[in-house]
Amino acid sequence: MKFLLIFLGILPFAVKSQSFVNRTYSQVYDIQAKSVVQMGNGSYLVVGTQSFSNGFLSVHDENGQCIQTAYLSLGALSSFSEFTQLTKINDTLALIGGKISIAVGPAEIWQGISIAINQDGQILWSLTSSITDPGADATVRDIERLNDSTMLVLTSSISNASNALSEVDLFGNVHWTKAYDLNADGFQLNDLCIADSSIYACGYQFALGTFSGIILKLDSLGNVIEGNKYDHVSQPDFIQAIAQQQGLILANRGHAMNSMDLIKVDYNGNITEQKTFQNGMGIGMPEEQASKPLQVIDSVSCWYWQGGDFGSYANKISTSNLLPIQTLMHMGNIQRMIEQDTLVYMLSSGPLYGIKKQVIMQKHYALSAVDSIDQFFTYCTYPSNENPLNELSPSRTSFTPLVSSGNTPSPWFYPFVSNQPWTNEPFCVEMLGGLNESDINYGPNPCSELIQFSNFPNTAFTLSNSLGQVVKTGSTSNEGEIWVKELPVGVYLITILDRSLKIIKH
Repeated sequence: MKFLLIFLGILPFAVKSQSFVNRTYSQVYDIQAKSVVQMGNGSYLVVGTQSFSNGFLSVHDENGQCIQTAYLSLGALSSFSEFTQLTKINDTLALIGGKISIAVGPAEIWQGISIAINQDGQILWSLTSSITDPGADATVRDIERLNDSTMLVLTSSISNASNALSEVDLFGNVHWTKAYDLNADGFQLNDLCIADSSIYACGYQFALGTFSGIILKLDSLGNVIEGNKYDHVSQPDFIQAIAQQQGLILANRGHAMNSMDLIKVDYNGNITEQKTFQNGMGIGMPEEQASKPLQVIDSVSCWYWQGGDFGSYANKISTSNLLPIQTLMHMGNIQRMIEQDTLVYMLSSGPLYGIKKQVIMQKHYALSAVDSIDQFFTYCTYPSNENPLNELSPSRTSFTPLVSSGNTPSPWFYPFVSNQPWTNEPFCVEMLGGLNESDINYGPNPCSELIQFSNFPNTAFTLSNSLGQVVKTGSTSNEGEIWVKELPVGVYLITILDRSLKIIKH
C-alpha cells in the first residue's frame, strides 16, 4: 500500500469547467447510476449497479465522455454486488460504498463493502464490514470524510436491526468500530453528518408497527452523547442530514404519507422549521431511488430534489426558512446535484421507461455539467415553482441505544474487471423518442458559417443559445442549410423535427 503515499504529494489540478450534457448508454446492461464526484484531474467518477446486481464504476473525462467502465469481479466467494455511495476524500482519493454477497458457510449473506479508488478509477484497497448478528445482511449506507487522514464508514442491517460505525484511515487501517443496537425494537441508521465538533447519525426506529425518526449525537470515538426520537402521524424516516446554519437539515421520507420532506433542527435536537414540498407529479421519490437527496451549496443554501421514475424536481433551498429560491424539473431521476463556484453538475438515471426505436429500456444515465443553473434550461430542464407547506412538528423524546465494540471490518481484495464498451451520446435522458440520432446527418460541427442537414430541405427549426434564449427561427434552405455566420461564438441547440442537437459555433 506504499503507493498510497502518492496522495500526500500531489497538489490539486486546476480544472477549467466545461459545459456538456452526455448520456452514457449500455447496449447490454440496464444501468442505474447512484453517485458521482469530480476529482482533481477534472475526471468524473460514477458508481451504480447494472443488471444482475453487479456494482459498476465508470470514468468520464472533463468533457463528460465515458472513457472507462468496469464492474466488481465475481469469484468463488461472491456472487453479487451493488454500489450506492461515492465520497470524495481528497483530489486523488474517493471511497465507494455498498454491499457484496459473500458465501458464509452453506449460505450467502450481504456484507458492507468499502473500496478506495484513485482519480483514474483504480482500486487501492477494500474492506468488508458486518453487524453484530453474523448471519444478517448488511450494507454500507454512508461514508463521510472526518478529517485529512480519516473517514467514517456507516454499516447497517438490511432486514435486521443493527448498525456499526468504523473510523478508517487513508490506507485502509481500521482505528475503531462501534455497534449500535436495541434489545427489543431495532433501528436503522441511514446517514452521517459532521458538525459542531460532533458526529450526527440519522435514521428510523420501527416499533409496534410504527416508524419514528432517529438522531444520534456521537463524540469523535463513536460514543453516544445524546439520542432523540421523533414521532408523527407521517411515520418519519430520516434518510439524510446536512449541516447548515447552526443546525441540521434532515431529508424525511414519511412511511404513512408524503409529508414533511425537510425538517430543520438545532444542535440540541429542537425542531426549528419544517416544510412539505408538493411536486407537480404528485408522487414522492422512494428512498431506494434517491437515498441522498440533499447537497450543500454554501452556508445559506442547499439543493433538495424529489420525484420519481418519470421525472424529478430540484429545489434550491434557502436554509434560513427552507423556502425554494429556484426550482427546476428534470425528466430523469436525479441522483446527485453539486454546485461549485463556477460549475454545476448533475447525475441522473432513467427515466425508468425510455423509448428508443420503439424499444422500452432503461440502459443509460446522464451526466451534465454547466456554468450556471440557467444553462440547464437550455438542455433538458424546465422552470417551475410551488411554495411548500408548513406541517405540525413531530413530538420529540429521548432515545438511548445499546453501544458496544463492533466487528472490525476485514481487508478483502476484489478486483475490477473490464466491461463491454458503453456508448456516449450528447443528449439528456428524456431525449429518447422520435428520430434516432443516426437518422439525422448534419455538419460541420463545430461550424463557422453554416450547418447543413442531409435530406431535410425547407424544414422548420429553432436555434437557442446556452441560456435557453431563442436567437433564430425559420426553415432550412432548399439544400438543408442553416446560416449561423452572424451568431457569436458559443454553444447552441438546434431543434428540428422534435430533436434537439447541440452545435458549437467558432
